[in-house]
Order: sequence, then structure tokens, then C-alpha cells
Amino acid sequence: MKCRYCGSNLGFEDKYCPYCGKLNEQAAGHQAVLEGYRDEYESTRADAKVKSRTAGRIGRLTVIVLMLGIIVFMLISIRMNSDFEIREQREEDRIAGEVDSNLDEVTAKLIELEKNRDYLAMDYYVLNYRLRGDSRYDEYSRVFTAAISYNAIYRDILNILDGFEGYEDKTDKDWCYDAAIYISDWNSYVGGEFWFDAPDSSMHAGEHGAFLADIKKDTQDMVQVYFGLTDDQASSIWEMDRESLGALLYDNCREMYPQEGADE
Repeated sequence: MKCRYCGSNLGFEDKYCPYCGKLNEQAAGHQAVLEGYRDEYESTRADAKVKSRTAGRIGRLTVIVLMLGIIVFMLISIRMNSDFEIREQREEDRIAGEVDSNLDEVTAKLIELEKNRDYLAMDYYVLNYRLRGDSRYDEYSRVFTAAISYNAIYRDILNILDGFEGYEDKTDKDWCYDAAIYISDWNSYVGGEFWFDAPDSSMHAGEHGAFLADIKKDTQDMVQVYFGLTDDQASSIWEMDRESLGALLYDNCREMYPQEGADE
């Protein structure tokens, strides 16, 4: 699979993209299940060590049984990974065939979403049709990344307002720092610094360039409103490092949403 943010190749075992460091949301649910098995494995292994020190022959037999259980766990994990990958590949092939059969309509829809500045719909459309890794839409790469970033920040804000914890029991502080990651990385990944984009790159020209300018301004406005930033603070978020920006957002979050922010 491809990283939704930077387009790099990912495996189902990759919790985070090794290139841009963003969460691999496409496999988050699968990884949560495996994490449960891993916790059970660690608990079983620790229990086996205790019993082996204290129970003599019976303890050794118990350890053997427990080790067999560990082997079964490993086989289950391997089978789960294999089945998941097979199902995902079939789904990828099905979607690729659908895009091939409706290429003109897909392209027209992208043009419409870009023109209308429908950032959220753009992100979901790209995700549903797996367009992030489709070489035919390479010139949309920065547009796609910008839409992904906008939606990620938007969802972080909603998670704060709703008290959502996700798969990892995240707190409001986590969501604030997650938003800070996408904002601080904007110039590198959306602006193209990380990719050494040429000044005259088609990814930043024409309608693409206008879209990128608008979505950056709208993202800044959204962050300013929901985190109560001053004009000076809002205009400086693009140049702040992750830690400083995360601290700023969280400090304001606790002031603006004391009920939601009382989770530390």
C-alpha cells in the first residue's frame, strides 16, 4: 500500500511511514488487533518465566504448554497478516479496474473538486479510488497531500471537541501535537521542499498553485479560530517546530475547551 501523505510504499506491519513519519491509518485497525495478540504473547511469556523458576517439574510442563500456546499465537498472526494482505490486494485490483474503466469521469471529478475547493471531499475521493499512488495523477501529488493534511488537522480538532480517543486512547494533548506535525511539515511536503520541486513544477502551477494557496490560508484560518490564536500567532504557525507549535496549541486548547481538555 501507499502512504496517503507522501506516497511511499508501506507494509501492513508499518505503524508509521518510515519516510514522512505519518500514521499508517489504512492498517490501524488491523494493527490494533495484532497489538492485542502481542500483549497476550508478552503476558504469556512473562508468566512462563515465573512458573519456570518456582514450580519444578510441573512448572517445566506448564512452560512447555505455554510455549506451544506462543507458537499457536505466532501462526495465527502470520495467517492474519497473509489473509489481510490477500483481501487488500484484491480490493486494490478491483478499485484499479474501476478507475481504468471510468478514467474520464474520475479526472473530471478531480477537476471539479479542485475548482470548488472541496478539501474534505477531495481527500475522501482520493482515498476511495487509491489515486495517491496512481502515476497518471502525479501532477496532483501536492494537491492530494494538502487535502490529506487539511483533513487530518480538521479531524484532530473534531477529536478534541468530541473527546474521541481512537485506537490508542489518545488525549487532547496528543491530538494537538498531531495537528502540529501536519502544520510544521506543510512547507516540506505540500510546498515541495522535501521533494526538491522545481519553481516551475506543474504541481504548483495554474489551478494547482491557486488551490494550494487557498487551502493553506483556509487551514491557517481554521487553526486560528478553533485554537483562539492571535493574528501574529496564526501567521507564524508554518515556521514553528513541532514541539513549540504543539505546546502552543495545547495551551490554548486547555483554555478554550477546559472540559474536553481535562484528560491529563
